Amino acid sequence: MIAEQTRSESEQGERMDFGNYLQQSIQILQLDTDAIRVVSKDEDALLPALIFFAVSGLAIGAGRYSFETLIFGPILVTLLSFVFVGLLSILSRLFGGSASFLALYRPLGLAAPVQWVQAVPIIGPFLGFFALVYLAVIAGLTLECVGALSRPRAAAVIALLAGISLFLFLVFFAMIGSLMLFRALFS
Repeated sequence: MIAEQTRSESEQGERMDFGNYLQQSIQILQLDTDAIRVVSKDEDALLPALIFFAVSGLAIGAGRYSFETLIFGPILVTLLSFVFVGLLSILSRLFGGSASFLALYRPLGLAAPVQWVQAVPIIGPFLGFFALVYLAVIAGLTLECVGALSRPRAAAVIALLAGISLFLFLVFFAMIGSLMLFRALFS
């Protein structure tokens, strides 16, 4: 009887913790620097950060009415989040920052619900662009608070990351376009 009561209390505590992380997410989205600092040091915030990134992948699939994206979106977005935060961590260290990968990943993961607007049909991708810009603002603030970078250095890191991302995006689609062109010419 006591074991069952303890188990139900711990399950209720876990639900409350998840609700707490949703509240902290809202505080981070409101650019609360104290919440960013607290979450960056909270080791238990890693799982909610992963879940929030995965739900962003679901939102993309829901907004596009794509079953394949509903399946692969959470996996792809979570993997891309590791790449994004990893590059952010490396670039911040090159600019003199001191934040670890996980110290950056936790608050940025809890800021991922800003991308959930992509679940809105038809205008979701349009809203997703603005959400991505806002996520860049949050990333810059996180670099300031957690990585001990000045605002100009944090902005330079974000701009450099955006430039690298745009370059890789263009190279990828140029390769795809070239393959499609060669396929059309030689078919």
